[in-house]
Amino acid sequence: MTGEYIVLGVLLLVIGAIQTWLRHGPSARALRAEQEGLAGRRVQRSSEEERAVVAKAAQRSGRAWNSWTAVLGGVSMALGIILIVLGALGY
Repeated sequence: MTGEYIVLGVLLLVIGAIQTWLRHGPSARALRAEQEGLAGRRVQRSSEEERAVVAKAAQRSGRAWNSWTAVLGGVSMALGIILIVLGALGY
């Protein structure tokens, strides 16, 4: 069982590191800037009534998604470290 813990721990650690890098790396900043530009143009094309609704919905959904995905990399790395330690201790 210890071998499985170590393998799964390393896997979780690598996946968490990749997710964190993809979220906070240089390509993520460029993609975020591009998406904000697209959202701005979409709001400009809509009518006055729709602008407020579209802006609120985009802000609300973006906030929920960003807060959820921001946690996943750290949680994955923490669980990976815990599994590696448990595997090394022989549990």
